[in-house]
Amino acid sequence: MPQFEPKAPYVRNRDSAFTMMADVIIAMLPLYFMAFYFYGSRALLLGLVSVAAAVISDFICILLEGKKPYFRDISAVVTGMLLPLMMSAATPYYVAVSAAVFAIVFVKHVFGGVGQCAFNPAAAGFAFAVSCWPTQVFSYPAPFSAPGAFGSAAEGLSSGPAWNLFQGGVPTNDILDLLLGKFLGPMGLTNIVVLVTCLFYLLFRGAISWQAPAAFFGVMVLTALLFPRIPETGPMSLVYEATTGMWVFGGIFLLGEPGTLPKRSSSRFLYGALAALFTVLFQRFGRVEQTFVFALLLTNVFGFTLDRGSERLLRRLRRVYIATKAKRSEKKSAQGV
Repeated sequence: MPQFEPKAPYVRNRDSAFTMMADVIIAMLPLYFMAFYFYGSRALLLGLVSVAAAVISDFICILLEGKKPYFRDISAVVTGMLLPLMMSAATPYYVAVSAAVFAIVFVKHVFGGVGQCAFNPAAAGFAFAVSCWPTQVFSYPAPFSAPGAFGSAAEGLSSGPAWNLFQGGVPTNDILDLLLGKFLGPMGLTNIVVLVTCLFYLLFRGAISWQAPAAFFGVMVLTALLFPRIPETGPMSLVYEATTGMWVFGGIFLLGEPGTLPKRSSSRFLYGALAALFTVLFQRFGRVEQTFVFALLLTNVFGFTLDRGSERLLRRLRRVYIATKAKRSEKKSAQGV
């Protein structure tokens, strides 16, 4: 019996699983390139350390479970690459390692492995890091400051414009700098132009479904335009929210994670809209500046429920349709007689 059997709604077979995860890895490479451009070799080392911790943890867990490693399962690599991108380039290595180990051991394997996780592993790992080391995660070096690759990089750190939004203020950054990612923030989330390119690539490759991101981004954009949380016009509110928040990155790389995504298209629309609703509520009433992952983890709880509700609704609609069709047939027969 094969040891790697992703269950629905994950993927149809092993090859498609490998292809999808490889596409996600390829999409993250430009983000790491930009992180290296802004922050130097430390950004790449954070990624390598996180990936190593995730892969080693995954391998040990598989052996302890008595299973045979399947080397085309690169989900641990994906998780390891995602985590540092959401963190500061000055985040200590032990924080990234701890987040990766938590994501793999206590989220991926505790719930049964690939395709069976109740929660998104990368989101849970980042939430763990934020809960334990918020200062180290949310203290950022300036772009081009080149924090040292080894040793402490705690000097010259500050909060970014996301903190200003969280406090109800208006960021003072130049708009062009915001669009190009030249401001204090997570090392892989600031360049909105690159992120949008990643989204189109993943959609074109079929690595993510479009329904959940469409509903999610639709609600988030409308909320920023119509109900800004800062004293700015709708368009400027959208620019600040989209460039400094984690939700654009999360909507691309985390929301559509197949293991937690509902199976049905209708459920995925509702799933994306629900994730947006929770994100907005956490933005307004949360206690940290980047709240998307907490909103996503809450949304994960409703994935199965949305599928079950959608199935029941479709069954009722089928019954109504069949009953209506039968009545029409009886009426036509009676009229013919």
